[in-house]
Amino acid sequence: MALIGEALISASVQVLCDKITLTLFVDLFWHKKLDKPLLMKLNTTLLTLNVVLDDAEDKQIVNPAVRKWLDELKHVVFDAEDLLDEIDTEALRCKLEGEDQSHKLTNKVWNFLPSSRNHFYQSMNVKIQELLQRLESFVQQKSVLGLREGAGRQVSQRTPTTSLVLEPCVYGRDEVKEKLSKVLLSDNASKDDVSFLTIVGMGGVGKTTLARMLYNDDNVKGHFTLKAWACVSDYDDCIKITKTLLEAVTSKPCNTENLNLLQEDLREQLRGRKFLFVLDDLWNENNQDLNYVRVLFITLGARGSKVIITTRNNNIASVMQNVPIQYLEPLSPEDCWLLLSKHAFGNEKCSAHPNLEHIGKQIALKCRGLPLAAQTLGGLLRCNIDSEEWNRILNSSIWELPFETSDIIPALALSYHYLPAQLKLCFVYCSIFPKGYEFEKEYTIELWMAEGLIPQVENANKMEEMAQNYFDELSSRSLLQKSSKSGFTMHDLINDLAMFMSRGFCLRLEERESHKIERVRHLSYARGELDVAPKFKPLYGAKSLRTFLPTSLDPYGYSYVNKKVLQDLLPSLRCLRVLQLSCYQNVTELPDSIANLIHLRYLDLSRTAIDRLPEVLCNLYNLQTLLLSNCCSSLNKLPACMKELINLHHLDVSGTKIEEMPVQMVGRLKSLRTLTAFVVGKSTGSGIRELREFPQLRGKLSILKLQNVVDARDALHANMKHKKDLKELEFSWGAEDADDSRKEKDVLDKLQPCVNLEKLTIRFYGGTNFPNWLGDSSFSNIQVMHLSDCSYCWSLPPVGRLPALKELCIERMKFVKTIGVEFYGRNGAYLTQPFQSLEKLEFREMPEWEEWVPSGGEYGLDFPCLQKLILNECPKLRGSLPCELPCLKKLTVSECEVFHDGRATTTTTNSLNYKSLEELKISGGCQTLLSLLETKLLSQLAIRNVVDVQFLPNCNRLQLLTLKNCPTLSSFPKDGLPTTLTSLTIDHCRRLEFLPHEMLPKLTSLDYLRIQNSCNSMRIWNPVIEEEGAVKNLSHLNYLSFYKCPKMVCFPKGELPTPNLSHFEVGECENLKSLPERLHTLTALRSLSIWSLPNLESFAEDGGLPPNLRYFSIGNCKRLRASSVGEYWGLQALVSLEQFEIIGSDHVLETLLKEQLLPTTLHTLRIHSLSTLKSLDGKGLGHLTFLQNLYITDCNNLQCLPEEGLPPSLSYLCINYCPTLEKRYKDKTGQDWAKISHIPCIEIGKEVII
Repeated sequence: MALIGEALISASVQVLCDKITLTLFVDLFWHKKLDKPLLMKLNTTLLTLNVVLDDAEDKQIVNPAVRKWLDELKHVVFDAEDLLDEIDTEALRCKLEGEDQSHKLTNKVWNFLPSSRNHFYQSMNVKIQELLQRLESFVQQKSVLGLREGAGRQVSQRTPTTSLVLEPCVYGRDEVKEKLSKVLLSDNASKDDVSFLTIVGMGGVGKTTLARMLYNDDNVKGHFTLKAWACVSDYDDCIKITKTLLEAVTSKPCNTENLNLLQEDLREQLRGRKFLFVLDDLWNENNQDLNYVRVLFITLGARGSKVIITTRNNNIASVMQNVPIQYLEPLSPEDCWLLLSKHAFGNEKCSAHPNLEHIGKQIALKCRGLPLAAQTLGGLLRCNIDSEEWNRILNSSIWELPFETSDIIPALALSYHYLPAQLKLCFVYCSIFPKGYEFEKEYTIELWMAEGLIPQVENANKMEEMAQNYFDELSSRSLLQKSSKSGFTMHDLINDLAMFMSRGFCLRLEERESHKIERVRHLSYARGELDVAPKFKPLYGAKSLRTFLPTSLDPYGYSYVNKKVLQDLLPSLRCLRVLQLSCYQNVTELPDSIANLIHLRYLDLSRTAIDRLPEVLCNLYNLQTLLLSNCCSSLNKLPACMKELINLHHLDVSGTKIEEMPVQMVGRLKSLRTLTAFVVGKSTGSGIRELREFPQLRGKLSILKLQNVVDARDALHANMKHKKDLKELEFSWGAEDADDSRKEKDVLDKLQPCVNLEKLTIRFYGGTNFPNWLGDSSFSNIQVMHLSDCSYCWSLPPVGRLPALKELCIERMKFVKTIGVEFYGRNGAYLTQPFQSLEKLEFREMPEWEEWVPSGGEYGLDFPCLQKLILNECPKLRGSLPCELPCLKKLTVSECEVFHDGRATTTTTNSLNYKSLEELKISGGCQTLLSLLETKLLSQLAIRNVVDVQFLPNCNRLQLLTLKNCPTLSSFPKDGLPTTLTSLTIDHCRRLEFLPHEMLPKLTSLDYLRIQNSCNSMRIWNPVIEEEGAVKNLSHLNYLSFYKCPKMVCFPKGELPTPNLSHFEVGECENLKSLPERLHTLTALRSLSIWSLPNLESFAEDGGLPPNLRYFSIGNCKRLRASSVGEYWGLQALVSLEQFEIIGSDHVLETLLKEQLLPTTLHTLRIHSLSTLKSLDGKGLGHLTFLQNLYITDCNNLQCLPEEGLPPSLSYLCINYCPTLEKRYKDKTGQDWAKISHIPCIEIGKEVII
């Protein structure tokens, strides 16, 4: 239903008119290359249409003929934009060619245009004439349709400003918030350790807002040791959900798709910790996936952990909840009015406008109690005190439109309808972002500018400022919302609105509806791990496409794309303005045909394997944004002609190996706002002086290879002090020894940055001390500082003076012996408390550091806010740590000798005040710190590489315990381990006696147990204990691993008392003869790994394998009887099994394939290190009708693949370290390549072919 979606056209027409009047554009016509009267006529025709567009946009709501007129006109206007942009590009080319020759000739620029271009100008005149005819037909129809000039509605106009983003205001939810807060703060909210609090309600009713209120509540914050937020609206399987959860916890990208590894990593992060998770907007109704997520959390968290789930679906809530469901009702009319008036009047009271209050309450009634509707309408009316405008909103016909079938809320449609035209363009463009997608403000603005959505002015900086105002305006109207992280999102209903309004010219390819794609202008698609050819087949007809934008809710996951996309498809899309290819690992070069994309303004090649940029790239004169970040393994050179890209605003080369900036590149690119790295060269035109031209640089800048500065005075000319918009700055010299320490200090002195700086990094500096500006209190905005490899410095700068410094990392300062009062900024004149904001302090690899002198404490504590302290590889350090660290939560001391020197006369650990300490990690000495275990809040302890510790003291609140390489450790505390323990890892502690038989079952919270190369005396792992005739089980145990336990012979008789075990692995236990009995009773088991058990002959004889396995790996069990595989395992019945891996067990695989024992539902088969395997049974593979991925690795004697072929379902085939196979099936040259070439993605010999 196309109703008001075409309301964007007036803004597009205005953009065209603005372009026509630009000086450069007009000049091309003036110099008789194009027909100027034709241009003037085009402008007049556009203006004639423009004055009736407002009326048309209103009338098309009820008049289908007007709607069709607008729809067709929209496409003509887009064609006109492309045509004029082509002419504009030619004008720019002519200007550049003229400038290049102006030093030789003095004639006017346009006289240098080659006559060979005459054909171009003739064709342009013809195209303009054709365009005029098309437009004039629309002019003729306007009278017939009854369209009047200037009869349209007024839009909500106000001056955009960055201060309009309101703080969240919530009404009518106090009671439910208080109720749910009590649930969150109770450790006994349910019978399970982890409670699931489900919030159910219709879209826009405020579920996410309520969850965010609870999540950010101060009392709630202090109650949990770990918090994470994950939007899961677009995820339909447990792999994606687990991956999202893990990334939310670690704040790091996760590239694996292996569910087993994901579970293990998530378990590592969560075990033993009392966590709060929010799963926002859960849609997946698959009961198996929901139960998986539920079990995953229940078996991981400490008592009192909580998971908040928001959903519109009551069935999902019923499956997940173990506390009563919270149904969120719409707001009352009174609360809805309060919310609307808050957004409309800001901090001003609505009673100051009694004439508006009555109207406003009637508008609030129409919001149907939905906070989202009230917010957006309030944003629409903000700062508008015209009662006529309020009545126009109240009585708008849009309230009566039949939106029911589209899920569009009329209040939201109304907010859109009254947006200024230019904001509509920007808002609707955001429909290409999928639901739940988080986008950065700067990223979105760069896209808007590339698409020409911002009115064109000759000052690019003004355009960016205008775009920022537009973004802030949309945010203030609640159409874009600040997310829980650093970016922005669109509410699902707002996203629906944008999609609805953008029909016909914006498309997300993953939609399953039928589309006329040939007229689509802006396209995005969900980037997958393997983007194969069929995915892109519809695009070959989309010749007008301007946007090619792969999106992913996992922005760092690596992918592969079909090579024909780069070679054939993209060069044919000659209207492209935005091209994003980031994260495609098989993108190694661009074809020269990229030069055909003359409209291109945004090119993202970041995180690809690009190793060279073609020189023709510099013919893309319109290019504004070029992103090359993290092409670190390949790209080392930029094209020599980069200076031609005079419209370039943003150049990101961070994480590359570029050796030098092209000569004169920087000096000519006057429009640069972002330059993430500048590599100082020795050539004229590539030195540091080139930076003087760019006072407008912003964001992040790394200045590398500063050793190439010849004259320190050149550094002064870089004018760093006046680059006010730079927030992050890195100064880096070469890793080699300094040639001239005095010069390097002089250079750094003259590179003094602006005091607005927030982050500073200095690497490989060769001076003997730092300049005076470093540590000066005038740098009041610096929050993060890294000093590394400043090898010749004898002392540290007075960074204790920096009032905002939160994070300080000092590495490899190999000449520093003493850290004294100068570090705190106390030199007799400075009297303020040092490090007043510091939260994290790291010292790493300080080989000569011997003494850490406190400041004296005359003006307060040295580190009053420090939460995390890391000391790593400081072997000569003696004495004590700072005594008073009242806020310290995490302490890591590794490879240091703190307290170890018996001659030390400084304070002992008994005098350390670390009352807030929660996590202690000790490695390589420092065992005296074990006395800190008495700290009441300590919940995590890791002891590694400590030689002379024999026993552990009691630690009553411990949740995570890791013991590694403690050769003399022989026993646990006499009283055993605390019942709070959830995770226990023992690695290379051979003398350690495992817990007594009766003690293990008392660890009722134990979730994770791993024993590796330890407990040599343990022959049997026996967790079974009976109380009053009943077996007491380890109900929380989720992960169980035994690796290299040389004396271990067997498990106890009977089934394991671990009903919730989901991951079980046993490997390299040379004397182990049997696995636990009755494995099939482990119904929660999802992953089973068995390898290198030379004495194991059979297992699962008494009922088969666990029925719900998803991952099963077996390998190098030489005595395992092949007959037992078919007789006992029952693999065919494991319908949940998705991945099967076999390593070095040729006879087992041959049996499995020959007897067709693998389940037909298998998705992934991995075959590794089968040295005697010569062939694969074709029938055995052929019956795997759902097989998608086949890996064959290190099978030296395997001669060929089955003659019958591979399963037709196969989408990925990997052959590595199989010399015969690799030669036989090599891309194009192998004799049997044709037999596998139909497979969408193939990897042979580490080369990916897609």
